Amino acid sequence: MSIPWWFSDVQALGTFDASTATMGALWHVSERLRFVRENVSAADLSEDAAHPATTSTWQRFVEQERAVRHALVEATDEEAALVRSKSRAPADFRAHWEGLGFEPHAVGGGTPADDFLDALFRTSRLVFDGPAAPLATVNLASRARRVSDFLGVTAPAHDDVVFDLGSGHGKVALTVAASADTRVEGVELVAGHVAEAEASALALGLDSARFHQADVRDVDLSKGSIFYLYFPFHGAVASAVATTLGALASQKDITVYASGPAWDYGEFFLREVERGALRLVGRRGEHDEVMVLVSERR
Repeated sequence: MSIPWWFSDVQALGTFDASTATMGALWHVSERLRFVRENVSAADLSEDAAHPATTSTWQRFVEQERAVRHALVEATDEEAALVRSKSRAPADFRAHWEGLGFEPHAVGGGTPADDFLDALFRTSRLVFDGPAAPLATVNLASRARRVSDFLGVTAPAHDDVVFDLGSGHGKVALTVAASADTRVEGVELVAGHVAEAEASALALGLDSARFHQADVRDVDLSKGSIFYLYFPFHGAVASAVATTLGALASQKDITVYASGPAWDYGEFFLREVERGALRLVGRRGEHDEVMVLVSERR
């Protein structure tokens, strides 16, 4: 008699003590539990019932799921209260999540820093379908390590306005708003993503973060001084955005942190370099995929 695949997952997670775990650890385990929940159907349980331990093993899963969910809510509420009450200054907040580390987990993916931020912001997992698909691509780079690099390179200040173009569920924008004394504007085409980001900002009292549900080509970017783009769109949209930022760079000092493939995305920003509007000051990332550009006038 074969052992159902999910037995090993449930047994491995069964030793986790939800009562003493940190918020990030609880989030990481909750994601692993959710994977089991989403991939074991009633039909699967019926078929697996022939195994004598099916009922008891699934019951342990349900109990662990309940315990983790309860502990995660409590831990998240406690951390959110610290942010909302300003008990943690932005620099302290940033030092806290960066200090958790960016080493990927051996099982389940993610990193401790990402677990913390995803739990706090209740970040939804992104999908590849939807009305934005023809014009945009899912922002998969809202990773803690990438946000940390962005903050280190651009050093947003009180008089800056940071634009996250293609902000998705708001993880980058919310992290920047909580980690620096600066204003942040997120622009996202998908209304549901914007609603989630706004709900997180409201719950955390992050008044410096605002979100706009719009085609980025229809948004006034003139007040921005720092722009974060991690291949949120391509083709005609990327071309239009690069043109807009090039024109803005001719009028004021800006910094652009843009990453994506050279073809149908990066080429448009390099076009602005050739035109003399932007200057490429460096490349970053494991494969030099990030371009840091500033106004040529600087």
